[in-house]
Amino acid sequence: MKKKFKMSQFGPNMIGKGWLKELLLTIVGTAIGVGLTFFVNDKVEDSHQRSAQRETAIMAVCDIDEIVQGLKDEIQLEDSLFQVTMYVSTHQELIDSLPMDTLDMAFKYLYDNPTVVKEWTANTKENAFNSGIDARMNLGNNQFYDNVQQCYYVRRSLMKVMADAPMFHRPFSKDAYEDFLYELPPTAIDYDGIPHPNARRLMMKQVFAHKSTTLYIKRYFIRKDTYKKAVWNLERLNRENKMLMDITDEDIETYLKKYSNRVQTLDIAGQIIGKWESNLETPQTYVFQENNIFEFTTQMPISMQIQLGEENMEVFTQNIITVHMTGRWELRGDTLLIDYDDQKAEITEFDIDTSNFPQSALERLKDSLDIKREEGKSSMQDYIRQRDMKSTQIVSFDKYGKTMIWIMEETTPAGNKQTTSKQLTRNPE
Repeated sequence: MKKKFKMSQFGPNMIGKGWLKELLLTIVGTAIGVGLTFFVNDKVEDSHQRSAQRETAIMAVCDIDEIVQGLKDEIQLEDSLFQVTMYVSTHQELIDSLPMDTLDMAFKYLYDNPTVVKEWTANTKENAFNSGIDARMNLGNNQFYDNVQQCYYVRRSLMKVMADAPMFHRPFSKDAYEDFLYELPPTAIDYDGIPHPNARRLMMKQVFAHKSTTLYIKRYFIRKDTYKKAVWNLERLNRENKMLMDITDEDIETYLKKYSNRVQTLDIAGQIIGKWESNLETPQTYVFQENNIFEFTTQMPISMQIQLGEENMEVFTQNIITVHMTGRWELRGDTLLIDYDDQKAEITEFDIDTSNFPQSALERLKDSLDIKREEGKSSMQDYIRQRDMKSTQIVSFDKYGKTMIWIMEETTPAGNKQTTSKQLTRNPE
């Protein structure tokens, strides 16, 4: 028996059927899904772009901060080596008896050593900042882009001045040094190619005999001013950079923790032991001992107004005092607490600058100046001992354990909280 199958007819009456409605709903639903996918993807991409823009901005700001710190280190080194070199220059008759460490420091100041590389001159981050063709557009802030470029221009300009300007040309060139070594007998040079002490003393006598050495020493002040001008410009521009992109100290610390490969496996207490020096304009030295004893030494500038009654004159002097303090330190996690023993604070160096005193006052006070100096020292020491000094800071280290960073929260005179940072360098002594 054959079965017959009846097929539905297709025609105008089928238009209102449910299948077409479902098809339309499916198409609309797919379109909405695709649209939402593109919308979400665009939003995610925009978020990633904004995050990348901000990270690029923070990278540039941190790099400029490091350049500034490198230049401050340069100024500090220039100051310390100049003082030693000046002493040797004015005591050349003692070169045969001066400590070799002293002569070596003077040599370091005067010798154009081709092996010395200054980290602040590295342009790796600058190249990374400028790697994108549309870097200006990607950062989203033209003023910030221009400021960063200006910062890098300040560095390049300083490097060019240091390379070309006579005031930065050290008097003892590498060729002159090699010529001196060639003239020495083989027995006067060790197996590292370094001349023995007697030969080095002879070399220093020859170096100081050159007029170029005297000229280089005299140009110390203009070199220092050149460094300080660059630092001033960089700090000014980078403060603007942080405001333009709303970059806080917390943002910088987060970035540094993310990319500096800080040492996490070593105990912080073990890392902190030793002698540390700050890179501030006012020198500070911190010594942390294993028994939680702490020592602190700082040089503080103080201004004094001195009345000279007989001369009917008031003299203003700028003096430097050295203060030494002890105390105890304690670590709670990554938080360092320091409690200074104020009652034992000592002023180890205190002097009064009399260079602006008239000759009549110097002659009149020559027998009593020491007494007045001791009175001033005692008064200042009593003032320091009346203070209750404590400090709390978050501590972290670079991957080499040679740099320690303190993050501190302070209260402004207006009662607001602000975060500051401080960088210390380990002294290998």
